[in-house]
Formats: sequence, C-alpha cells, structure tokens
Amino acid sequence: MSNNDWNDFVSEVSWLIKPNDNVIVSESVLNYQIFSPSDEFKSLFPSFTKLLMKARITRVEVNHEKFELLGWTDEDNESFGWLCKYPVNLVPSHLCKEHQILLGYFGGITERWNEQEESWLLNLNSALTSSDSEQGFQGWGTYVNEVCREEGIELLLNPNDYIAFAFEANGNLTLYHKDTLSVIMFAPDHSFEHITPLDGFPEYTLYSIDNCPNLITWIETIAKQELNRLA
Repeated sequence: MSNNDWNDFVSEVSWLIKPNDNVIVSESVLNYQIFSPSDEFKSLFPSFTKLLMKARITRVEVNHEKFELLGWTDEDNESFGWLCKYPVNLVPSHLCKEHQILLGYFGGITERWNEQEESWLLNLNSALTSSDSEQGFQGWGTYVNEVCREEGIELLLNPNDYIAFAFEANGNLTLYHKDTLSVIMFAPDHSFEHITPLDGFPEYTLYSIDNCPNLITWIETIAKQELNRLA
C-alpha cells in the first residue's frame, strides 16, 4: 500500500528495513481525529500536545513490532517526522510520574527523517522510550569518576538518582533527576553550543542545558523546534 510519509521515511532511513522483513503499513490519518490525551497530559505538555495534534499518523508493523509514524509538512512542502514506539500501558515504576504520563499517550522516538540541524533530537538513537530509558550513566560512570579524580574533584552527584532518556550514537546521554526532574547531559564527545559544564565538573563530562531546567522543558522545547517548521 502506498503511503507518502512511509515512502519518504524509508527513502531517507534506507538501512532500517531489510529485504526479508515483514512490513505492514496502514493508511495515514490525521492524528487529531484519534489522539485523545488526558487533561493532565495537555496541561503538562501544551506545545507537545499541539504538535501531536497536527501530525499525520501511520500505523506500521515491522516483524510483528508495532510503531507509529508521525509526519508533518514543512514550509518547503517537504515531509518530516518521527518513527515512534506505541504508547505503553505498563510503564516502569523507576521513571518519574511526568515521564509515565507521557508514555501513556506517546511511546517515544526511535528514528527521524528530514530533521533540522537545530533540533535537540539530531543524531539520537532514541529519545523518551520506555524500553531504552534506564537508571544511571550506563558504563560511563567509571569515566566520570576517573576524570573527576584526575582533576581533584569530589564526585557528589549520584548517577543512580538520574534516568537516561535520550541516547546519541557516540555515547552522549541526556538524563533527568528522578525527584527534581532537572536535566543534565553526559557529553564526552560534543560540539554543542547550548550546553554549559555542570558546576564543579570539567569539560567533556557533565553539563547543564541552557534554558532547560527540567524534563518538561526539554520535551516542550523539541516540540517548539518542530512546530516552528510547519507550513
């Protein structure tokens, strides 16, 4: 079945679908016709809600794994969008309440097409998904400890207080504090201009994100970045 968003997506992300994969693609519909988030979701994420309401949604199944393809049209009349996991009913309890609320209506991003360089999603392998989000710095806690020790810095931050929710291919992570929702980045390999070394930490370890105090702001910011592209 022909589907313009799906065709545009697989044309750019050509490596994703293998010749022998079993793929089922539905017809796209306007998301506002079927998307019905709770009042709590809309209150927490007003810009994100607006973006999702403006999307075209295509249900996709690849080797029995279900996805939602969300597509929009930019000012140049070109499509762009995200391949997302399905919303989840059983959300891991270690995630914060706000993340749990999000995942009940939006499953998180696994791939993108026709993305802009200004986007915080650029080069990410995934963002906000339930299956990828995990406690701590993965194996990078040792690196941070070693750098801090070499610099004579006492590591007072507990990695287990944080949830990694956005993952870049080169190992950079974006994390939120489980209680305060404050957002930091572990960025040993970066050329970003919108992050600042976290107080007391050396370059190429931990950073704060400029004008992004918490997880809700991070989610709202990526929504506004995409809304600004719409025709």
